[in-house]
Amino acid sequence: MYLPYLRGKQFELLAARELSQSLSPATFRPIIEPVRANLSPLLRTIKYLNDNKFKPLVVLNPSVGDFKGSHSHLFELLGEAGIDYLPCAVVRGGNVAEARAVIRSLSDGFALQITGGIDNDSIQLATDAELTVVDSDLPPAAISRLANTVLFGDFFKKQKRNADYSKESSFSHLHTSFQNINNSIGFSDYTIVGSDYSESGGPAYVVTIHLSYINKDMFDEMFVRHYSSTDDGTPTDPAGKFAEALENLIFDVDNENIYFASTSLDEFRALHSKGHFPGLGQVKKLSMKHHIETVCNFLEEGQ
Repeated sequence: MYLPYLRGKQFELLAARELSQSLSPATFRPIIEPVRANLSPLLRTIKYLNDNKFKPLVVLNPSVGDFKGSHSHLFELLGEAGIDYLPCAVVRGGNVAEARAVIRSLSDGFALQITGGIDNDSIQLATDAELTVVDSDLPPAAISRLANTVLFGDFFKKQKRNADYSKESSFSHLHTSFQNINNSIGFSDYTIVGSDYSESGGPAYVVTIHLSYINKDMFDEMFVRHYSSTDDGTPTDPAGKFAEALENLIFDVDNENIYFASTSLDEFRALHSKGHFPGLGQVKKLSMKHHIETVCNFLEEGQ
């Protein structure tokens, strides 16, 4: 199972909603970290997921955004909404106190995420968890003591500027190797966004579209192609820059048989045909959706 880690921002929530229309709960289950004080979009998204038979994980002690340090208030607001989700408490750097307080407030099942280090207290806290999301680079001896683990990593090689992206970068092989851990039931990552959090992006001197693919000639490792516009030194004309980047993307799609034929790729084709610029948020959403669709298709083909 693939459990992509999403922040509760507009286009990431939209991606989850749209993906729930076509993907299976057997392969796709989002983890959502609330980041905005206005919970209405998040609640609508979870309700939409529930209607499509998805039960997401929701982080109750976020590390970024408006709810950082106020997990009790977040839990109260979610509890009033009548939605179905699996609460997730996070242990960061071996500090179990906050996660333990979250778990005490729950009357039903929970998930636990362990990140930035692991110790015996963290492992003990995970004993009753329905599943445990754990950094994939933590000691194997520690991971082996956990049950129902989801291996997690931040694999996107984010650059400071879009102009700094090369044509391609490696992403991960976790979608092929997670099953090598006997107690592992799935894996997770930040898709093509990465762990860095910001409320909004800066000016677009260069527009870059990120598109994931699985390289069958390299033991099914995942890579990301980066399609960038020319750097003209100004933040003007984002529509023209998007058109240039999209032209490069469509050329590769038409001439190289490397990409999964996702619904997101169909949307990129439609934008190219119409000559339409939907905004940079929509572009990121499509790249995220394509990444998730590509991973889920790989898992389904392997079943």
